[in-house]
Amino acid sequence: MKTLKTLGLLLLFSLFALKGISQEKAPNSIKVISYNIWNGFEKDAARQTRFTEWMNRQKPDIVALEELVGINEKDLSALAASYGHPYVAIVKEEGYPVGLTSRKPIDVVKKQVEGFWHGMLHAQTYGLDIIVTHLSPFEWKYRLKEAEAITQYIRENKLESCMVMGDFNAYSPFDADEVETHTQLRQNMQGWDKSHPEYGNMRGEQFDYSVLSQFLSIGFADPVKMFVPAEKRMSYPAATLYEWQWGDPRLKMLGERLDYILVSPALAPKCIGAAVHNGEELEGISDHYPVSLLLEQQR
Repeated sequence: MKTLKTLGLLLLFSLFALKGISQEKAPNSIKVISYNIWNGFEKDAARQTRFTEWMNRQKPDIVALEELVGINEKDLSALAASYGHPYVAIVKEEGYPVGLTSRKPIDVVKKQVEGFWHGMLHAQTYGLDIIVTHLSPFEWKYRLKEAEAITQYIRENKLESCMVMGDFNAYSPFDADEVETHTQLRQNMQGWDKSHPEYGNMRGEQFDYSVLSQFLSIGFADPVKMFVPAEKRMSYPAATLYEWQWGDPRLKMLGERLDYILVSPALAPKCIGAAVHNGEELEGISDHYPVSLLLEQQR
């Protein structure tokens, strides 16, 4: 009996893993993608074309985009239309905007730039409250203030069916056992902080996990943690950043998970798959890899 139970559990976990890897869109599901597109593809048409082709294969329903550099709302509308999304929203049109695209109408609830490094966009689509953000890349204390502001906003507005997604530039405590082994990453981060004393990505000599913990503290769940093994969750850097080839063994010690789709307690049971798309297929499009989520269709 014990053996049968063990085999049953192994089969269940295997099915979860397969869902996380394949990310085939199930019937009656919503597919969500978050993607940092590296300075608006740096105006590289070939990179943008590959992005569009991949999006059309994925057929997402909702997409969050970060680093929409040089892209205004009209440009975003054209980009979204290239993968079948007629509705868009953007938090601002200068600097490093974040944006949202959808197959269904988007109602913008709030655009906030003050107090945020790049901004916070709150919009509604598919019956969901969606917050898109891109937290500070330089200072854990600033990121924590941003996270506190977002979680306070969620509580005050009683956002029950809510997602928060984007480039958080922060580490999850769920990844600690993996990230703590990345010796070159630690060395690089310590060196950067030493040369930029006005900022500080690390807490002294230690990696910071407080930003993600802020979201976890109000009950938000991390679907990637549920479906993807820790060693396969890294979303940055792509080999392209160093002009290396995909799979270069040096990347292992540099890997970070910076990109997230977090879901509120009410949505967590509806998560049926998640993935970090860090395979060779997307190499060269961005310095980040995208993350995706499959969510059971809202009734």
